[in-house]
Amino acid sequence: SRETIRRDFLDLEECGTLKRVHGGAVLSGRQIAPEPAFSDRLTANADAKRDIGKEAAAHIQPGSTLFIDAGTTTLAFVREILFHRDVRIITNSIEIAKLVAPTGNLEVLLLGGKPHAEVPATYGELTLSEVDRFLADFAVISPVGFHPTRGATDYELHEAEVARRMIRCSKSCIMLCHSDKLTIESRVAICRPEEVDHLITDSKADRGFSLPRGEVHFARPHDTDVR
Repeated sequence: SRETIRRDFLDLEECGTLKRVHGGAVLSGRQIAPEPAFSDRLTANADAKRDIGKEAAAHIQPGSTLFIDAGTTTLAFVREILFHRDVRIITNSIEIAKLVAPTGNLEVLLLGGKPHAEVPATYGELTLSEVDRFLADFAVISPVGFHPTRGATDYELHEAEVARRMIRCSKSCIMLCHSDKLTIESRVAICRPEEVDHLITDSKADRGFSLPRGEVHFARPHDTDVR
């Protein structure tokens, strides 16, 4: 029906897929680039990710249970809480599980599922069903992009599904985004901005960036960080 088409066009325009014009719509022309390979992302923005990891670790209380999705920024975060005690980690990231398990300081659970060829992590229906078995204090998520009005997005559907389910099964959401990711959109929605309690970014980010109800935290550069 005409009403259904109008609603669909409104949704597609909000997602940036098309632009409404008189009598119809045209493609927006905006290109959504694939995410770089995981191995390349390990070294990109390494200092900013370390700063973000330190800032995020400061918001984790002893005794907390954390959902952590697979990503290079969440991996940097885990390196910062590696020697904290009395924290439980539930993750689909094989790299995070491998990092934490040998220390004996933190309790870690690797979610079952199908390993992915590009990202060392588990995905699929089994992973999603296992997330549903738990209630965490925090979901710590690292998206491909975060837009101030459209929220967090991923490039791949299977990654967004896991992040979305982790947020749904947590009391609070912590989003980790270095400054290059802010205002960027990718293909698949994770959550709206109002679903995020804390967004942690680096010192290069626009200080005017804000959330509808949550807090934005700007990490200090590590060379000025004193403990």
